[in-house]
Amino acid sequence: MRTREASFLLGISRQRLLVLLAQGRVKGADKKGRFWEIPVNQSGMPVIIPARRGPKGIWHKQETKVPQMIHVNQHNIRDNIGKPPEELEPVVSVKHNERNDYGYDLYISGPCHIVYRPYNPAKCGAHVWINTYDPVQFVDTQFNLDPATARQAYKQIKR
Repeated sequence: MRTREASFLLGISRQRLLVLLAQGRVKGADKKGRFWEIPVNQSGMPVIIPARRGPKGIWHKQETKVPQMIHVNQHNIRDNIGKPPEELEPVVSVKHNERNDYGYDLYISGPCHIVYRPYNPAKCGAHVWINTYDPVQFVDTQFNLDPATARQAYKQIKR
């Protein structure tokens, strides 16, 4: 596995992973020329050797089993053409553990992965979606036309 995939699985930045690699704290990692080769354990995760001093690491010990799926519903976008604002259907859906949430504007607080599968679509029929293991929060679920109010809601989420 390369550093980009390993940092995504561990939930840390690529730069932090490079520091851990330089310190020799990634078990079995080997540098081949300019690139690192990182082995994984049985659960598919790289193994980080704990340090003796300092704060405890915040990397994921195990990968979350099911990511949240963020999907833009094209049929709702088509159906919304020509409708007044109070009749617009939500176009963004978040699917997680058999639960669907709908809205117009959302914030992803961590890394995400964009997936395109033309020959193996999702259960809902989507060919393109975003997967993330980090929290997702809707900024707007009522189609807010006032950009100043939407900006305030976004700032509240960031805090």
